[in-house]
Amino acid sequence: MNYFLIIAGTIGYLLALLMCWQESKNRKINFILAICVCIIITPLFGYLFISSFPKRNARGCKWCGNSRNEAEYCGLCHKNEAGASRPSKMQIDSTI
Repeated sequence: MNYFLIIAGTIGYLLALLMCWQESKNRKINFILAICVCIIITPLFGYLFISSFPKRNARGCKWCGNSRNEAEYCGLCHKNEAGASRPSKMQIDSTI
């Protein structure tokens, strides 16, 4: 029984290590800090914390020049990559 727990724990922390390595390449967080977060709190909550950091290479908006845009629609000009505007709340409510 003890060997099973040791093997399961080793596999769990190995997967957490690989997750921290992958996410630290995509996000603006240091690998060592990501590992410390996953060790201090559980790897699941560590992943949620790490994924809250902004991406290293954000998609950006080609219409207004917002270089920090990561969403489908830009927060400044409310357009997507094709240039279509975001439907407003009034339009969404009127179709229901």
